Amino acid sequence: MIKEQSVFIVDDDESFRHAARRVFRSAGFRVEIFESAAAFLSGFRPCDEACIILDLRMPEVGGLELLERLRQRQIDLPVIIYTGNADVPVTVRAMQAGAFAVVEKPFSDELLIARVRDAIASSRTRRARNATMAEARVKLARLTEREREIARNLAEGLSAPQIGARLGISARTVEAHRANLFRKLDVTSIATVGQLVLWADLGSD
Repeated sequence: MIKEQSVFIVDDDESFRHAARRVFRSAGFRVEIFESAAAFLSGFRPCDEACIILDLRMPEVGGLELLERLRQRQIDLPVIIYTGNADVPVTVRAMQAGAFAVVEKPFSDELLIARVRDAIASSRTRRARNATMAEARVKLARLTEREREIARNLAEGLSAPQIGARLGISARTVEAHRANLFRKLDVTSIATVGQLVLWADLGSD
């Protein structure tokens, strides 16, 4: 079942808010509009399949400042910032703050819709990747320190005798640890162990 995709538009320009709402609704999105950063922060309800569109220049709290507040609150949704003057410093600052894209006015409805679809798809992929990394870390946490050491050496493609020589233990002891870690991880191949180690290491970066 395909989840409904949402667009949150934050802009102090009423005419733009309502025009954008019509555009995105016609494209099949659920749309919520907010006249200010404060209104968004008080009225926003988190969801997965969504994108936030921010005007760069708004009274009191602008788009970049709101973007930073979103990160502080760990609101993990893709953000597209638009502006009438997307100069290099502004674009760099926005991307460093975590914006998915900076779009310069004037822009076509088709461009903005395409950017939003790309942002939501990218966010979905990132969430799946993060879930895989978290699962790998949880699984490896079941192992003893020695078993994790064995797992990492197995992931490097070393044999039991090679691992034993490296760690100063017998090949038979390595094989016993390997059997234990296979059971704890519920895996049947060294390749799967290697994948878990890789994902866990990516998650710790």
